[in-house]
Amino acid sequence: MWWTLFGQTVSWGLVNVYDTLRGVPFLATVGAYGLSIMIVTLGIRLILSPLYQLQLRLSRRTMQEQRKVAPQIAELRKKHKGDSQKTQQAIMSLYKEHGINPLGGLMGCLPALVQFPVLSALYWVFLGNAHAGRFVDHFLFVPHLNDMPSHHPMLHGLPIPELAYLVIPLLAAGTTFVQSRMMQQPVNPMASDTENQTQQMTKQMQVLMPLVIGYFATVTPAGLGLYWFVSNCFAIIQQYLVNGWGGLMPSGAAVLTEPPPPPPGSIPAKKPRKPTR
Repeated sequence: MWWTLFGQTVSWGLVNVYDTLRGVPFLATVGAYGLSIMIVTLGIRLILSPLYQLQLRLSRRTMQEQRKVAPQIAELRKKHKGDSQKTQQAIMSLYKEHGINPLGGLMGCLPALVQFPVLSALYWVFLGNAHAGRFVDHFLFVPHLNDMPSHHPMLHGLPIPELAYLVIPLLAAGTTFVQSRMMQQPVNPMASDTENQTQQMTKQMQVLMPLVIGYFATVTPAGLGLYWFVSNCFAIIQQYLVNGWGGLMPSGAAVLTEPPPPPPGSIPAKKPRKPTR
């Protein structure tokens, strides 16, 4: 079922697009196989874009809702000071009352999980193409997109590919880092414990995911790294249209949706009177 749904579909699309492009001399010179991978990648991303759009909006809404109830959470911490269990129970009750998912900020990681069946199918498609030798698989400066970059070390015994095969893993890792940074929301000075934990996990993923993707693009066919790079570029554009640059270009301190309560004993500021005639 998995191979019929993903493997054969991707292979059929790749073959048909390649057969169309290789008939154009200029495109064949650039690399019809690489262009076919890019076109198939864009097709896959367009199919998944409604799901990704929904996840981005849900993640943004959850973050805004958490910041809206931040003053109430501060009051609960003060009320149950010294009893962490009661504090957490009260906070979770508050979240339930307002319909807030405390882990909603991590939903941006789900598209990577959704892509996993497609990635695994592409891996076997590229390996099958490499064994069959049915495609002229050069693309720009990369001699063979069906080869693994790790099979072309820069120096013997050095686990770093030569420059022609190193560029795609670096681009895949770099765009993964950009996308992860864009998911990072500005720091909330009144963040709850749950929000702080979510932010901490997101920061760890910002470092871990690019390294994993870079390694992954090195030990798999180069065409798979090209797929990941183009997919990331599409996701970055889509994420910018929904949430802007996010944590990639922070605009300063977070702006709360509701002003914090005044400290105890303070006198509220009076509103200025309108001048009388």
